[in-house]
Amino acid sequence: MTAYLLVVHALNLFAPAAALAWLMALLAPVLAGPRAGQLRMGWRRRFLWGLLVNTLVVLASLFFASPGKVLVYAALVVASALTQAVLLGLWRR
Repeated sequence: MTAYLLVVHALNLFAPAAALAWLMALLAPVLAGPRAGQLRMGWRRRFLWGLLVNTLVVLASLFFASPGKVLVYAALVVASALTQAVLLGLWRR
């Protein structure tokens, strides 16, 4: 495998995690509505936390030999939603 193909495969593997982290960081305060209250951190910080959690989900899927399966994408959605809920402090309201 060439270096180019390795980079392409890595980008295709982590692209859903990055895209979902970015979307959730931008849309979570809007979707939470008034329950979110005052935002304690900006979208960049929430994006980085989401990206970290989503990357761990993807790496765990590689460890269990199931990358690209629907269950991994469902786990990405759940992990992103829980991360944003914790970062926005939605359990307090």
